[in-house]
Amino acid sequence: MERFEKKIQELVGPHKPEDVEELVLDEFCKDLKSFTPEQKEGLELYSNLYHLSLNNIGLENLSNFPNIKGLMYLSLNNNKLNGDDFSNIPKIYPNLYKLKISGNNIESIDKLACLNELQLKKLEIKDNPFTKNDKEYREKIYDLFPTVEIVDKKLKNGQEIDTTDYGNQSSSLDDEECEEGDDNDDNEDSDDSDGNDDDSNDSEEEYNEENEDDEGPKKKKKK
Repeated sequence: MERFEKKIQELVGPHKPEDVEELVLDEFCKDLKSFTPEQKEGLELYSNLYHLSLNNIGLENLSNFPNIKGLMYLSLNNNKLNGDDFSNIPKIYPNLYKLKISGNNIESIDKLACLNELQLKKLEIKDNPFTKNDKEYREKIYDLFPTVEIVDKKLKNGQEIDTTDYGNQSSSLDDEECEEGDDNDDNEDSDDSDGNDDDSNDSEEEYNEENEDDEGPKKKKKK
């Protein structure tokens, strides 16, 4: 395990695992296939993560995936996952609201049905076999996941959206489609001012997505 921890330290710079909120390990290994129990234990030291990115590391399954209950954003793009063990995701990441699994080997939308117990808001699934063969896959995803608002950077009405700016727009979506009462009152209170938008503080998202694609670990902010 020490070798694995050292490799992470070398990749992202010196840090204490418990101080890290975002961990980007894209391409740190090209043919990992699956994590070992020792690697699982090493990753679970990052107990305060809300964003874990493991793009393009050769994953074939989710065996020995780290159990991090507070994780909200998981990126597994460009691996070799077929979805057979996706039922583990809600168990180890019950608070997940953004999932990226583009560029994998998912043959059927049925492989995703086990994820509908999550309160997912955003899903990226393009470049899988089933998305290439079904032009209406987005509509089917919206039917399968009532909470999802964005699929492959498109809203339900087909409007393209940059997900890095989504945090600034999510409150307006909530006003129109999801919530009643308080958010509308906040909007009325801000009509006569040129100040900050209170809704941005009421967003369900607990972190700033403008930095979601930044490399390296983010240390916890002391409050």
